[in-house]
Amino acid sequence: MAARPPASLSYRTTGSTCLHPLSQLLGIPLDQVNFVACQLFALSAAFWFRIYLHPGKASPEVRHTLATILGIYFVVFCFGWYSCFVAMGYLTICHISRIYIFHYGILTTDFSGPLMIVTQKITTLAFQVHDGLGRKAEDLSAEQHRLAVKVKPSLLEYLSYHLNFMSVIAGPCNNFKDYVAFIEGRHVYMKLLEVNRKQRDFHSLPEPSPNLFGFGIYADAVHNAAGFGFSGMDEDGNSCWDLLSNLNIWKIETATSFKMYLENWNIQTSTWLKCVCYERVPWYPTVLTFFLSALWHGVYPGYYFTFLTGVPVTLAARAVRNNFRHHFLSSKARKVAYDVMTWAATQLAVSYTAAPFVMLAVEPTISLYNVHVLLLTHHLSADNPFPANQTTPVSKAVSEFKFGKEEGRLISTEKR
Repeated sequence: MAARPPASLSYRTTGSTCLHPLSQLLGIPLDQVNFVACQLFALSAAFWFRIYLHPGKASPEVRHTLATILGIYFVVFCFGWYSCFVAMGYLTICHISRIYIFHYGILTTDFSGPLMIVTQKITTLAFQVHDGLGRKAEDLSAEQHRLAVKVKPSLLEYLSYHLNFMSVIAGPCNNFKDYVAFIEGRHVYMKLLEVNRKQRDFHSLPEPSPNLFGFGIYADAVHNAAGFGFSGMDEDGNSCWDLLSNLNIWKIETATSFKMYLENWNIQTSTWLKCVCYERVPWYPTVLTFFLSALWHGVYPGYYFTFLTGVPVTLAARAVRNNFRHHFLSSKARKVAYDVMTWAATQLAVSYTAAPFVMLAVEPTISLYNVHVLLLTHHLSADNPFPANQTTPVSKAVSEFKFGKEEGRLISTEKR
């Protein structure tokens, strides 16, 4: 078991310390208390924003300004003043510095969170402006054409989009055109047009209902409470408020491919990676997309083990689907059997691939891989089994991995 961090580190934060007494009372690290407090206040502010700053009552300039001011206040309160400056290179520098500021292996709710979100928005907007002002329409895909920004944003729009209180703390990333349409009161109308609904059906525009705010994904709830999240109508004519949903638990648990799992785990980040990398790079899009994802997450070696391992897993799953799936579509029973097998393989692959992401460091990751290789070798060597009372390389490796020695502990106490 890794040693717990010192009490002084548990309450360390770069943001406000005014909630330190509450942090001590609850026994929860101060950075986490600040984060939850900001999200709770953001949810309350979202209701107020939708009701009292409705587009019919306030101008777009007022809504942009208030959303920006609240967002800046939240991020400074939670993470400190220097968290407001960002670029992809600066994000990487911050990822490196946080290892030394907060100590390697101790995960904290720090300034890198909003930097990661703003980095997504900056790059998303940059490419969408490039699509609208620097490329020919015939060179764009249908989605790129729909999201292209053809007029340079004003400074207020730019600041509001990146720093608004709804997403600056925890995201998720969204598209500039959708955000501006929300601020100007055209969001729901625009989404109804996208699903080809006639204008005469607009006499009763859908409003978010309380059952959309609950259980689950808090960042989604903040946006929906403010009225930003409408995505259209379903087949039964019911309004859908999942435009900014970031997680689909059912599809994650029932995923039958690595790709399906990733697309439903961090939905908006997957969309961002597709927008800025996968659809644009001329060579090796899968490899470069996974590498960008690792770079965006940080500089812990475990991130790179995870995402670079994801490349062959994704390619292998794609090859299996293309070459074998059609053989199982002749009957319902075969299709069910194929789904069960691919589901089990997907869950196993995800568990194996994601382990370094949690371990962070090189040593425990290599130990895990060694154990897997030795276990596989052991099972494949059935013609020369090890005696039950003999200490084998497999049992020794498993013992070291499970219990840890000073020179090979899963997570070194010195680094914790």
